[in-house]
Amino acid sequence: MNKPAEPWVPDLTSFIPKEVGDITDPQTDLPRIAKDPHATAAIETVLSQIPTRHDLYRGDARELPFLPDASVHLVVTSPPYWTLKEYRDGEGQMGHIADYEEFLGELDRVWRECFRVLVPGGRLVCVVGDVCLSRRKNQGEHTVVPLHASIQEHCRAIGFSNLAPIIWHKIANATYEAEGSGGGFLGKPYEPNAVIKNDIEFILMERKPGGYRSPQLATRILSVIPADRHKLWFQQIWTGVTGASTRHHPAPYPVELAERLIRMFSFVGDTVLDPFMGTGTTTVAAARCGRNSIGVEIDVHYFQQASHRVERDTKRLFSGARLLFHGP
Repeated sequence: MNKPAEPWVPDLTSFIPKEVGDITDPQTDLPRIAKDPHATAAIETVLSQIPTRHDLYRGDARELPFLPDASVHLVVTSPPYWTLKEYRDGEGQMGHIADYEEFLGELDRVWRECFRVLVPGGRLVCVVGDVCLSRRKNQGEHTVVPLHASIQEHCRAIGFSNLAPIIWHKIANATYEAEGSGGGFLGKPYEPNAVIKNDIEFILMERKPGGYRSPQLATRILSVIPADRHKLWFQQIWTGVTGASTRHHPAPYPVELAERLIRMFSFVGDTVLDPFMGTGTTTVAAARCGRNSIGVEIDVHYFQQASHRVERDTKRLFSGARLLFHGP
């Protein structure tokens, strides 16, 4: 596969809107901009116009030889949900691995590659839900497989530093184990010993140890997060973000979620990797946010869907995105 070229870094100064005003002291002016709705709205309008590059690869994220060491600033992804979702049949599909420890071992190969390609201080942000096995599917025992905790432990062993996760109260697409006439209840309705329904997902934060960055002033200005959003986003419990439709993929997450995470943990002009690209949500979000991206997808059907979707959505934005497709 072809290696992605170094992203062209434009002169970001020319994209700073006049509403930002004069900058004399970043320590005081950046908070001022964040609290000014006119300035932040003006910044929002230019983000998708910043020239960016997006490489979409049809391949296996367990091996990423086409990506150099320390070439990615952020990873945003959602791995397969071990036996919970109905993934398409295909060679190398991890979602079909029956043995849990084997499944985790295959995920580790992806996390090691993420660790290698991340810059020091870069984050792996992983959206994942625990796996609920119903009594019907688990020999009469309802049990929860703590996938999020397993990933945290395995990432720590690889060398990542665990940071506090975000708990996403995912109010759409929840699957309930209906027993008897209980409908949406997990157990007998209105009686003790029912099972708590699983309607949250974890947004795990894994940081590669290393130094902290000092981007140029124009980059910092265009990466400012509005004060009201900063207050909302940088808290541990997220509500009000509904799950995405499962029509085209069994385990999608909404573009809004990806946009939040990209803006929270990267700067304009950075490169974001999604090793489980699916239908291209992370790529679309990166283009909207003025970031470059690399997406890798093993399933040819989803790769083609992602290619069409990203091309369509970036045209709709009239964005400065340049798209490169590496695969059938």
